[in-house]
Amino acid sequence: MSGILDLIKNSIGNQAVEQVGRQVGGNKDATQRAIAAAIPMLLSALQKNTKSRSGAESLANALERDHDGGILGNLGSVLGQSNNQSMGEKILGHVLGQRQQNVSNQLGKATGLGSADVGKILANLAPVVMGAVGKAKRENNLGVSGLQDLLSQERKTIKKQQPNLGFLEKALDGDGDGDVDLSDVLKQGSGLLAGFFKR
Repeated sequence: MSGILDLIKNSIGNQAVEQVGRQVGGNKDATQRAIAAAIPMLLSALQKNTKSRSGAESLANALERDHDGGILGNLGSVLGQSNNQSMGEKILGHVLGQRQQNVSNQLGKATGLGSADVGKILANLAPVVMGAVGKAKRENNLGVSGLQDLLSQERKTIKKQQPNLGFLEKALDGDGDGDVDLSDVLKQGSGLLAGFFKR
């Protein structure tokens, strides 16, 4: 079974990055760094929300209703569009809830972007992540329990591949109010980006 993170990596190209980057002042490096950190973080947040049966059922219903993965084949023309961002903001409200500002602040410190710009990037990416999860669910014919297992395995893989994202895990847990250790994040930034973008 192909991983969700791999599915997204294979769909995001330079055009998609540029579309998102234009919304945050055209800083390509910071945009790439934010994308590379935000996608695993959003997947982790989804996994946390599906630990309960009711949370998993709610996600499964949303995927079947609105997210079949079609967005992945059309990212260049979708990202940066106002309707995509509006949908993303609604998704973030469900997925992150009250943790949204904390996550934006922490990701902003790690990338040098303002939290408002990080919020725009997160809103652009949320439908992409939902689309990838929806595609994996559909292609593998997963029920609610299967979806829980898929996201749990994905989170384990992310933590193994990208341990430097621990500061975002803390933000998701609600105790990430302190300063981010930027030396760790930036030192490993090239490795984080290598998985997403050909340097």
